[in-house]
Amino acid sequence: MCVCTSVAQDYAIDKIPKELKKGANAVIRTWDTEFHIENEEMSVYREKKAISILNEDGEAWGQFVEFYDKLDKIKKIKITLYDAEGKVAKRVKSSEIEDVNITSSGSLYDSNRLKGYIATDIKLPYTIEIEFEKVKTSSLHYPVWGLRRAPNLAVEAGKLMVYSPPAYQIRYKEKNYEGEVIIKTDDTGTTYQWGVANLPAIEQEYLGSSVFDMSPHVLLAPTSFSMEGFSGRMDTWQGFGQWINKLNNGREQLPAELEGKLKALVANALNDKEKIRLIYEYLQSNTRYVSIQLGIGGYQPFEAADVAKTGYGDCKALTYFTYSMLKSVGIKSNYTLVLAGEDEGDIITDFPSSQFNHVILSVPMEKDTVWLECTSQDAPFNFLGGFTSDRHALMITEDGGKLIKTPSYPMEVNTQTRVGEVTFDKEGNGQASIETVYKGRRYDDYAMVVKAGKEDQRKHLLNSIDIPAFDLGDFSFEHEKSENPMLKQTLSIGLRKYASQSGERLFFVPNLLTRQEYIPPKMEDRESPIVLKYAYVNTDTIKFKIPESYRLEFQPEPVIHKSEFGEYNVSYQFDVETNELTYIRSIQMKKGTYSAESYNDYRDFRREISRADRSKLVLIGST
Repeated sequence: MCVCTSVAQDYAIDKIPKELKKGANAVIRTWDTEFHIENEEMSVYREKKAISILNEDGEAWGQFVEFYDKLDKIKKIKITLYDAEGKVAKRVKSSEIEDVNITSSGSLYDSNRLKGYIATDIKLPYTIEIEFEKVKTSSLHYPVWGLRRAPNLAVEAGKLMVYSPPAYQIRYKEKNYEGEVIIKTDDTGTTYQWGVANLPAIEQEYLGSSVFDMSPHVLLAPTSFSMEGFSGRMDTWQGFGQWINKLNNGREQLPAELEGKLKALVANALNDKEKIRLIYEYLQSNTRYVSIQLGIGGYQPFEAADVAKTGYGDCKALTYFTYSMLKSVGIKSNYTLVLAGEDEGDIITDFPSSQFNHVILSVPMEKDTVWLECTSQDAPFNFLGGFTSDRHALMITEDGGKLIKTPSYPMEVNTQTRVGEVTFDKEGNGQASIETVYKGRRYDDYAMVVKAGKEDQRKHLLNSIDIPAFDLGDFSFEHEKSENPMLKQTLSIGLRKYASQSGERLFFVPNLLTRQEYIPPKMEDRESPIVLKYAYVNTDTIKFKIPESYRLEFQPEPVIHKSEFGEYNVSYQFDVETNELTYIRSIQMKKGTYSAESYNDYRDFRREISRADRSKLVLIGST
């Protein structure tokens, strides 16, 4: 890596160094970014980039997409296409650039739009050059700079220039950046410069960090900022929380009629936790989620009285409405910002900034905390699931923001327990009755199926049952929305030739529904650690009623595989009197981050599991 001072604009494909073409679908020839901070509210963002698209897999980079809202203005867009020899093939007209409203189906109000263009009618390989400028009238979000943003993308050169006015302090955090930032200060302000060059394309590693997280990037954030007249500080989490308080204060008043109804609702509750549950159930029964993304409304909740009247709101409004309802019955709670998403990583805790996309409610109790997801009409009480659990969040207190950790669900909570009976005849055809109970995060994995219609449930089962030939019979799903939620699935399956015949023998795989056949890919020189996101236990107990006159040809041995990642066990029990074989399988997988050097050990562990799950038993008929 190096700081780049100039880049020659020769976009011929044969000018790309061979080492950058290796494994690349696209190559960033140059990507220069300028970020001018005018004051604590206004900034100008400029970008000029040229990306060479080498093959069909890289065509996602052959487009211009820039999002904006009422606080932004995009102008001075210039797009030029170059052929493989670096000659101009097309200068895109402004009329060819689309300006599209991107309001989602779940949005009531928002001002989100995008300007976009997709390169067409140009032969591969080619280069797209894009220039534009965006004027921002809010300083809540500063850009994150990093060029190697995806797998199979190489970078020839690029730089970031940041300009701040005198006496205005920006903050930055470098990640994987080996160079030295260049800082210059004079009477006009301070300039910061970062640059990279010659970053080869890399693959996304299985269960590893994202390519972006492994690559050089720089985070920027203001110290003081302003949005539509609401000023604040962001150099501490406490200060950022104080700004959130400014947005929220004075919006909690409920209609007197509703306050009376809530007090009557909880009058006979035995304790505060029961009061919270009753209020939460009232919320779920009387409101629905809609997205509100309109200027300051994207950050400031509706007044509680408005939600009471309309019955809808976004995550901020519904959470603040719940906060207000609890306050009306004497229970204190905390509006809590979180970075939500099943695959989201944690926030960067030592860099206070606006890193959040969702709001939940935390209710401190004497011995623990109740957590409420206020946007769902179906979520169990005091259960966050994978969307917001096990990560840092910013709890908004009277004094400002305070970092806390949302609950993590341990191995013994995240369980999948399956029991079943299988009967098959001498031709290998059979019938199976299976009951599976999912709890904790395993419940979370399947909860959406409960809300689906019967036909969609059937499609889900047909797609997820990994048996070569079967007929799906009756099935049902039962749902228990407690603090430790449970989903029970029962199903009947007709098995066609589940056991294969060879002479007087029948061969069958005793692992009916829980085979883990996938083996992670071989990988040399792995760079990122292995990340196993949550722990769980799967247990199967399947009883096989063996056909008359058949017996096990040999008694199978127990299987035990232990590693730092977990433990796998299989055992068998055979009842001679009833001619029944019971197959018992359990797998315990740990949560954790493991060194890149341990990848081969992890792969070996998974390979042993795959081999054991595919193993067959042999029955032999009496002669």
